Amino acid sequence: MKNLPNILSTIFISYSFLFSEKLIVKQIVQGFKKPVYLTAPKNQSDTLFVIEQSGRIQTIIHGRTVDPLLDIRERVHKPIMMGDERGLLGMALHPDFQNNGKFYVNYVNRNDTTIISTFKFKGEQSTAASEEIILRIKQPYSNHNGGQLAFGPDGYLYIGLGDGGYAGDPESNGQNTHTLLGTILRLDVNGEKPYLIPSDNPFYDNNKGRPEIYCYGLRNPWRFSFDRETGDLYIGDVGQNSWEEIDYILSNHIFAANFGWNQMEGSHCYPPGEDCKRENLTPPIFEYPNNANYIKTLLG
Repeated sequence: MKNLPNILSTIFISYSFLFSEKLIVKQIVQGFKKPVYLTAPKNQSDTLFVIEQSGRIQTIIHGRTVDPLLDIRERVHKPIMMGDERGLLGMALHPDFQNNGKFYVNYVNRNDTTIISTFKFKGEQSTAASEEIILRIKQPYSNHNGGQLAFGPDGYLYIGLGDGGYAGDPESNGQNTHTLLGTILRLDVNGEKPYLIPSDNPFYDNNKGRPEIYCYGLRNPWRFSFDRETGDLYIGDVGQNSWEEIDYILSNHIFAANFGWNQMEGSHCYPPGEDCKRENLTPPIFEYPNNANYIKTLLG
């Protein structure tokens, strides 16, 4: 997981004009502790939700912080050291949130287990007692926990999970389709509890992999998002030592895309200097070296 820059201790709204070099930045609120994500209800521009890694979801209405949407700090791993990748990492509002009040979270609890669960918002605040756990995934190491949740245009819940951690994927989870680690999952959470498997998932009706898996071969898919017009999926996957990458899946893709980790880092064999099999692997659509001088050049 990549820590957000210190500038994210203050939430900004940026307005840019198409084909214009003008950029206006306006500070609307500040004072958050380790914010890692921001989202908003559909068609409701006056409300924002800010995730704090410690286990709290802050609510901003008309530029003012009000009562938190959720506070589960007693359940969530408390990040103490800088760069700790555990804690509350992601959330997604149900597509019908304005009517059913449901939202979903991805956090690492105090037993080093990733929890995917849902809560229900009632009145002005959700209650921690409303939690319904959907998935538990034990983490072998402290890092590479993924964290993103998002509902796709198909109405299914997509969940990003890292390879389980340490360095180099020592347990080869990225290429093991019989573990949920190193994948993005695709679940139907609108039917029977805790979830159903969409019938067009790649491993739905065979024993080649876990039926929850949508794609695999990922090191740490910290954030991903869907193109609002096309439904295509863009994945930001954190690299090991040399390359950062952006992966891409076309809308309605029904085959299990394998993005190559830990045989490849980006479009390069891993470990560096070794030969690797590239057949049936999906290369990134963009990569850049994990090099501070290169980033300085990009930023001018």
